[in-house]
Amino acid sequence: MVKIILLVLAAEILTAIGHLLFKKTTNTVEAYDLRKIGTHLRFLSDIFAKPSIWLGLAACAAGLIIWLMALAQGDLSLVYPLGSVQFVLILFSAQIFLNEKIDKMKLLGTFLVVIGIVFITIS
Repeated sequence: MVKIILLVLAAEILTAIGHLLFKKTTNTVEAYDLRKIGTHLRFLSDIFAKPSIWLGLAACAAGLIIWLMALAQGDLSLVYPLGSVQFVLILFSAQIFLNEKIDKMKLLGTFLVVIGIVFITIS
């Protein structure tokens, strides 16, 4: 079980890194009005020209490979809920790397997710 937990944790860390890179990159491009069809291609062109998007995709792909290894070795009813640790990783990583604010409701919600992970893991 420890091996499965470590695999899920590694997968979620890589996926969280990917999502942080996605957000950091999208913060650096021009704000497009994506309700207009013509702007979608310009937005995608700008985004995919950034190396950090490709690093984010690579991190997410590596996370997916490790996730599949975890699924192959553990029950879905255990592995999938453990993936919720990504909520915790994203919450605190976004505060550290993106200067996002954590309010009381976000903390409470994350705490409840952690309690749920603990209950599932010890069952």
